[in-house]
This record gives sequence, structure tokens and C-alpha cells, in this order.
Amino acid sequence: MNKDAKISRALFNTTRVSQLKTQMAVFCASYLLWLMVGVAFGLLFPNIQPLIPVLLFPLGVSLLISEFVRRTRPFHPEGYKPLIHLLIETPSFPSSHSTVAFALVAAFLYNPVVWPIMLVFAILVSLGRVAVGVHYLSDVIVGAILGFVLAYAMSIAISLF
Repeated sequence: MNKDAKISRALFNTTRVSQLKTQMAVFCASYLLWLMVGVAFGLLFPNIQPLIPVLLFPLGVSLLISEFVRRTRPFHPEGYKPLIHLLIETPSFPSSHSTVAFALVAAFLYNPVVWPIMLVFAILVSLGRVAVGVHYLSDVIVGAILGFVLAYAMSIAISLF
């Protein structure tokens, strides 16, 4: 087992030892991103149009990369049951949840109150995805970098027009 898999498995095993840790990880992995998106749309309403490409472009790139890389999710080769059920099982690398979460951080860099909160939430979403056993740590790190960089670039491009 490589270092990435060992660290990811250790976080998953740590999460499973307590019902509270499990519930927190499930919330962060499954629901916190939707809360972030809801807050973003609420804060920007009625000026929501610029946010849509800032989120969709990084997500699209993430999904495209995942189709080319085709990395299996960690629970398949290691033979354990993750703490959440995936409705649609896409490849593991990069994490689309992390991509969108960090794209939201980049989208709110102009707001000194909101972006630090979004950053904490994005980190929790990413760690939650590893803690519930559906991603390797490298999946969420690459997803985070991809989401932040592409959303930041999109924000600059949109502001130029």
C-alpha cells in the first residue's frame, strides 16, 4: 500500500471508531457542499450569472480528467464498505466535490468575511470525502487545486468582459 492509500485508510479508520466522528464526516462529505452552494447563491442573488461558469468550468474539467484517469475508488481495491452510498459512482481522481468547494473559495476571494468561512468549509468537505472512504487524499488535494485555480482564472476572465 502506498503512502497516499495508508494516510487515506488511517483517516477512514479513525472516523469509524466513533458515532459522532462518523456523523460529522458524513455531514461534511455529503451535505456541507450543498450548504456552501446555497449560501453562495443566496449571497449573490440576483447577480448569480457570473458564479455559474466559475463553478461549472472547473467541475467540467474535473469530470473530464476523471474519465481519462479512471482511478478506482479506495474501497474497491481495499475491500471495505464506505460510510456513504454513492448514487452515481464516477472515478475517484480528482474529487469533484473538492473541485467545486474550492472553486467557491476562489469565487469569494473579493469578500474578506465570506472567503475564510468558505475555505474552512471546503477543507472540511475534502477531508470528509477521505474520512468516509470514497476518496484518496491525493484525489481531494488535486481537486482542491484544480477548483481554486480554474475558478480564480474564470473570475478574472469574466471581470475583463
